[in-house]
Amino acid sequence: MHKVIINISLFLMLATTCAKAGIAGVHELKNLDPCNNKTLKSLRNDVRKSIYVIKSGRPEHELPDLKFYSYRVQKNDTFWTILARSSQDIDTLLSVNNLSTPRDITPGKKIYIPNMRGIVMKGDEAGEIRKLLASNRIRPEYVQRANRCRNFEKDYIFVPGGKISNLERSLFLGTGFLYPLPRKSTPRLTSKFGMRRNPFDQRYMEFHSGVDIACPRGSEILAARNGRVVFTGYQDGYGKLVVIEHEHGYRSYYGHLSRPLVKPGQTVKRGEAVALSGNTGRTTGPHLHFEVRRGGTAVHPGVLLKD
Repeated sequence: MHKVIINISLFLMLATTCAKAGIAGVHELKNLDPCNNKTLKSLRNDVRKSIYVIKSGRPEHELPDLKFYSYRVQKNDTFWTILARSSQDIDTLLSVNNLSTPRDITPGKKIYIPNMRGIVMKGDEAGEIRKLLASNRIRPEYVQRANRCRNFEKDYIFVPGGKISNLERSLFLGTGFLYPLPRKSTPRLTSKFGMRRNPFDQRYMEFHSGVDIACPRGSEILAARNGRVVFTGYQDGYGKLVVIEHEHGYRSYYGHLSRPLVKPGQTVKRGEAVALSGNTGRTTGPHLHFEVRRGGTAVHPGVLLKD
C-alpha cells in the first residue's frame, strides 16, 4: 500500500521546489464564484484538461503546467462546496492540506488547491510511486512533466491523477471506525468534540479532544477498528485507559474505564470487547470518552458520531 504524504509543510516544500524549477508558484483565489472569478475558471479548465489527457493517454506535453492556488475558507464554505467549485476530488484536497476529516475545513483556514487532481508523495519512495502509477494506469511521463524532473529525484512529487487507498479515504470520511458501544439503545452524546465549557467550572472554556457517550457502568467497550493495543493503564484525566493503534498513524482512545479486558501488544478485531466502562479519572459521572488521534493530533471521531 502506497504511503501518501498528508502534511502541509511537505506541500509548501513542494511549492518551493516547483518555484525553483520554474514551475508556477502559489496564486491566490479570492473567492470560489465560478461565474465571476477568471482565476477559478482557469483552474477548473486545467483540472478538466488534465483529466482528459491522463484518462485518454494523450502526449504529456498536452498536460497543463502544474500550479497551486491558496484560498482562505469563508464562513459558508464546507469541504464539499470547495470540492465542487474547484472541480477537485477528495484525495487531492486531503493530501495537500493535512486534512484528517472534512470538518477540518473551518472559516479563516488557508488551504491549497492545485490545478489538477493528484496526490503528493516522497521522491525517495520511487518504488511506491511506480506501484501507484501502475495501479492507476498513469504514465510516468505525466509525473515528469508536472514536476519538471526525470527520475523522481525531488524531495516531494506531485502525482497527477494519483489516488489514495480506499482505507485511507474511509478513515478520512469517518466510516472507518465502528461505534464503540453495542447498539442496544439510541446513542447519547453528553459532550461533543471541540470547544466546550469546563464541566467542573462553567466560567472557563476548554478543548475537548473526543466525544463523551453516556453508558451504564460496566458496559462493554468495543474496538472501533482492527489494531494493536499499545497502552492499558491509568492516565491523568482519562482515568483507566485503553489505546489501540491502527493504520496510517491513527490511534483510538477509550477512557474512564472500570477495567481493561486486553493487554499491550495484543491484536484486536473491530467490534471486539476491549474494556468495561466506568467512572475513573476526571469525570462527573459514568460514561465513555472516545477519542481518535492521527499523528498525535486529536481529530473528530467521524460521521458515525454525528453532532
